[in-house]
Amino acid sequence: MTEATQVASTGAMAKIRRLIGSGDARGLFGTMVLKAGSAVISFALFSLAAHAAGAVEFGRFSILFSVLSILAIVAASGQEMQVVRSWNEYLASDRPGLALGAVRYGWMVSSAGVLIVCLGFWIVYSMDLPFFRETIQGSNWTAIFSMAFLAGNCLALYSSHVTRAVVSIKLADGHYEFTWRAFAVLFLSISLFVGHSVTSTEILAVFALGLAFVIATQAYVVAVRIKKQIGEVTPGYDVRQWTPRSVRLWLASIMEASNQHLDVFLIGLLLDPVSAGAYFVAARLANAFGLATSGLNTFGTRRVPGLYFARQTAELKHALNMMAGMSLMIVVVGLTAVVIGGDYMLMIFGRTYADYYWVFLLLATGTGLTAANGAAPAFLMLTGHEGRYVTIVTSSLALRVIGFFVIIPHFGILGAAAVSGAVMIGMALLTNYFCRRLTGMDPSILRFVAESTDEAPSGAAKAQPTD
Repeated sequence: MTEATQVASTGAMAKIRRLIGSGDARGLFGTMVLKAGSAVISFALFSLAAHAAGAVEFGRFSILFSVLSILAIVAASGQEMQVVRSWNEYLASDRPGLALGAVRYGWMVSSAGVLIVCLGFWIVYSMDLPFFRETIQGSNWTAIFSMAFLAGNCLALYSSHVTRAVVSIKLADGHYEFTWRAFAVLFLSISLFVGHSVTSTEILAVFALGLAFVIATQAYVVAVRIKKQIGEVTPGYDVRQWTPRSVRLWLASIMEASNQHLDVFLIGLLLDPVSAGAYFVAARLANAFGLATSGLNTFGTRRVPGLYFARQTAELKHALNMMAGMSLMIVVVGLTAVVIGGDYMLMIFGRTYADYYWVFLLLATGTGLTAANGAAPAFLMLTGHEGRYVTIVTSSLALRVIGFFVIIPHFGILGAAAVSGAVMIGMALLTNYFCRRLTGMDPSILRFVAESTDEAPSGAAKAQPTD
């Protein structure tokens, strides 16, 4: 080996050691391990539910769960993203009073949202519409525990985001992702062992209990950490700025949640609960890419806003390189696993679901290429461009709904999967384009092909765009 070759080799190894040993690398790796564990327990939960409830009851549960998940986002009123952005922005500009006010404002608004949405849910339930006759079947207890799950999911969503911003990812997402699901896994395992056929009412009741525990513990830890970090300060409230910003973030979150959960409801409406349950299973497995992307979002929403608003471009570039590299690895490994072993993955939920391999493959292709986009959606929302993201997700949702009504009657859930996959790919490309143009950042794997400045456009760190 020549001296020049030895020097080059030594330099490359040193660079790799610096990359692996950096704080960003350790933080990102830890977050991805956490999300991988979350995916495992989520699959275990829904697999146990499918076995313990039976195909018809599980189909009803999947439809109800999807609708309640959307309503929880509606009730949250955009506060989960608002608090992450505000906390980082105000601490970076040495305004702790406004940071504290943003946290309290989020609790108040999301709690009010829960009350309003639950009241609306009960009123509509009392009207005995076909949807409720099919899923709740006239059971007041099912309606009550549906509202309990809705409330718990909404407030736990907010508590986990504020815990992520104030305390740590581990206590935020680790506690949120694992704890309430662990309650459900234990209950479903015991039910299967004793031969008890579970109902949607029982599953939702256990969900609500676990979420209540998560909210209580996270709220306590956040209160202690805030007092320790910023001391006794008088909270400030910039409601005039927070309210329109929250509305834009709220609309973006609703559209994003609808893109994730509305499919199951529409398939149940156009076909039957069993088909909805099968699509739910395929979508949940395909959403493993979504969980991976969520891991990148989790890391990005804690690390990137502070760097972006402080204009620390070198550190920001390093963090984005790490995230894009992780995205590339996830996409390649994940899609290979789906192509080779997709039917075996489906059989985890029951042998009857193995027939839906092509549905799974189409959905996995769409979610995989979306994962290649990295945390671009979160970056648009956290840097003042939530209005543009609302436009993108609203358009994609409209296309998906129209496509479902046109395609499903002729091609069933295979056609639905094709529509969803195509829309997801188009949405990912648009999101990446606008993230590059409006923020200067590109967290996707495309940064390895086209150079990204990773620097906010002039004035972006202080401006509050409303596009």
